[in-house]
Amino acid sequence: MCIGNALVDMYAKCGNLQLARQVFNSMSTKDLTCWNAMIVGLSVHGHSYDALELFNSMNIEPDHVTFVGLLTACSHSGLVNAGIDYFNSMIEDYKILPNVKHYGCMIDMLCRYGKVHEAYQIIKDMPIKANSVLWKMVMAACRVHGHFDLADKAFHELHQFMPMDDGDVITVSNVYAQTEQWYDVEHLRTNVIRQSVLKHAAHSQVYVR
Repeated sequence: MCIGNALVDMYAKCGNLQLARQVFNSMSTKDLTCWNAMIVGLSVHGHSYDALELFNSMNIEPDHVTFVGLLTACSHSGLVNAGIDYFNSMIEDYKILPNVKHYGCMIDMLCRYGKVHEAYQIIKDMPIKANSVLWKMVMAACRVHGHFDLADKAFHELHQFMPMDDGDVITVSNVYAQTEQWYDVEHLRTNVIRQSVLKHAAHSQVYVR
């Protein structure tokens, strides 16, 4: 079983899902590690519906890794309601406490499809401290979907516990400019100068021998 698990995991991570599935189907006995490798591999490489279908045929108890795969599948395929149901089922039916990966999947899913206020509320209600990646997801989604007031809130939440970096400054500065909040743009630029956060121009180099 160990060799079979390793092969499924390797092929799935490399994106060779056909070989991963062949090995998976050939195994007479499959443990949770094997199921998870196949479900996560399908989810990550864009076969969301296959991942969910495989989960429905799973004959053993899922764990936190299984639900990362399911939530990833829902995020990549726009199955927002299904993702919310899986998240709630993980907590209520399987008594699995969500970690930052589960919250990250949920926030990514909600932000992708314009449910930015819901994503913001999840971060505010999380029993664990949100990292900068989650707040940056919300900020970027706010700009894309036009939730400019929420982008400002997310920006200030983010920088309560970490200094500004150039990417965050550019995002929120563009939000202010889109809503013609020129005073805020100027105030932000002043703070940037004080903290020496600079926008680096893109460039390329060609080496001639």
